[in-house]
Amino acid sequence: MRPFLLSFLLLPGVFAQTLPDADALVKDQAAAIKQHASMSYDADMNIEMTGQMPMKMSGEISMAFQNPGKLRMDSKIQGITITMVSDGETTWAYNSMANQYVKKNVAMGPSGIVQMMGMQNVPDISKVTTTSKTLRDETVEMDGQKHDCWVVETKVGNMEIPQAGGAKVSDMVMTTWLDKKLGIDLQMAISMKMEVAGNSIGMNQKMVKKNLKLDEPMPDSLFAFTPPAGATETENLMGSTLPKADLAGKEALAFDIKALDGKSYSLAKLKGKPVLLDFWATWCGPCRKAMPVVEKMYQDFKDQGLVVLAVDAGEERATVEEFLKKTPLPYPVVLSGETNITESYHVAAFPTFVMIGRDGKIVAHQIGYGGEAALRDMAKKAGLAEAAAKEK
Repeated sequence: MRPFLLSFLLLPGVFAQTLPDADALVKDQAAAIKQHASMSYDADMNIEMTGQMPMKMSGEISMAFQNPGKLRMDSKIQGITITMVSDGETTWAYNSMANQYVKKNVAMGPSGIVQMMGMQNVPDISKVTTTSKTLRDETVEMDGQKHDCWVVETKVGNMEIPQAGGAKVSDMVMTTWLDKKLGIDLQMAISMKMEVAGNSIGMNQKMVKKNLKLDEPMPDSLFAFTPPAGATETENLMGSTLPKADLAGKEALAFDIKALDGKSYSLAKLKGKPVLLDFWATWCGPCRKAMPVVEKMYQDFKDQGLVVLAVDAGEERATVEEFLKKTPLPYPVVLSGETNITESYHVAAFPTFVMIGRDGKIVAHQIGYGGEAALRDMAKKAGLAEAAAKEK
């Protein structure tokens, strides 16, 4: 009887399901989104605030993207609409409350699209310590179909949100339901505590997707933006979803990369020289516009030690090499897919320029192409003498 009882007690362990690694699931999700030619969905969002001023809010989100570089997001919460549109040449963001919009010569990259697909109204956690684990599998229903999902929980370290008046966030937990077959999230729930101006606020948010469509044709008009009547253009927009990170003044993160010609470049070996990292893509309109200016800067300042590294945004080698046959560059070209340099420098939109000074610190950081004067100002901040360039 005892051996039988022991075997019975061990059965749950024998048949227990082995849960997949959470970090691997999150990484696979990003890859799954990128592999589709197009994707669109709608989502219902519910937000509950607790504390001194409790309230409940609901809203809707519509999202669509088409590779490469086209994106549209419309978010409507409590009657306020935030719209973001990118056509691969230009990106716009619009806020209906102020009836204002911003326009940038920048194209959203794959990682930026991934962030937008599942991270609306979520603080930037890219620089905060996170720990993830797979909790269980669970079946959820979407569009009348049942989907088997892995439920992944991510706990986020304490952080501050400067754009929200220095609000401090703690006890942040993100729970995601990832479709086992599709690899993408169907639902997301977020809970956190915030300290704002001495007030303690709790927030719970849940987003449930619907009307999911994959690899269906989309009209170009979907990715066009016409300012609403009376809307004015501005440089700074409340609620803007455009990338705003500024790495200037920070230590440059180490990299060791290999160019298409096989030559290696590392931050350590380049110390003592100013280095311009130009993150670009063959499909990116503003990247192509910036290339003649970057090339001219390289020719003007190379005798002063300037090193330019053109870091392509995750494209195949054959695609880049074919582009370079028609548009050769006099400085090294690197494939970011063979490195982690774009992740290290949090590049989500293109072009992105990072100027590293001779001492290894970032002296200037620019997202989008702002014209020749802006790029030459980056060179000036790296100690490159414009007068010497003109005398040549």
